[in-house]
Amino acid sequence: AEFFRRRGVAFCSCTLVACWLFSFVFQWLGAEDRLATMLECTDRVCPMVIMVAIRASPVGYFHVFIAGVAAARLFMLVAMCDAESGACIGASTKRVVLSEGTAPLVLRYGCCLGYLLYASLVFFATDWVKPYYYFFHNGGMLPVMVLVLVGAAIGTDPITTWVFRSRPMLVLGRISYLQYLMQHVLQGWIKLAFGWSDNVMAQALFIPALLVFSYCCQRF
Repeated sequence: AEFFRRRGVAFCSCTLVACWLFSFVFQWLGAEDRLATMLECTDRVCPMVIMVAIRASPVGYFHVFIAGVAAARLFMLVAMCDAESGACIGASTKRVVLSEGTAPLVLRYGCCLGYLLYASLVFFATDWVKPYYYFFHNGGMLPVMVLVLVGAAIGTDPITTWVFRSRPMLVLGRISYLQYLMQHVLQGWIKLAFGWSDNVMAQALFIPALLVFSYCCQRF
């Protein structure tokens, strides 16, 4: 973070592009067990270990972390200003305030553009996406994530204004982490108490029950 604190818009933007392109490395290594073949460990276990290392460990996501730092710095540079002078933030800046008007249009409407891009991939490019699973899983979605996160942080995007700031979404935001923590706990209890595979009612009521359970845990 200290390194990026001294960097400008151009450097942060180039870093984001470089991190996105680096995702192709994991696509090349993971597809068709190419890395396992290069290491000559083609037994049953080795390709699985490599797959898990790429998909579910920090090894496959360090560039995403770097991209997050670069995106945060970019947001500071283009959408915030010095609270006292109103100028761009610099080394002497002590306090900052949001400056929505200085942000590029593409970032001010980042949520709309990001979700539109995501919907396009889901509904119109599914067959094209499937062969590039490792790429999209390990950083290929960075443009979508950066647009949505920065657009929501700036706060002028229509989706942010009318959806994310609505009371139901604010409540969901507060209980989202508890939903993540409690989903398997609640599902395990339902499975033991009422069954799961053959219990259509339990499956249908699981999400509403999870929301109520998470809200109660957060509230009380």
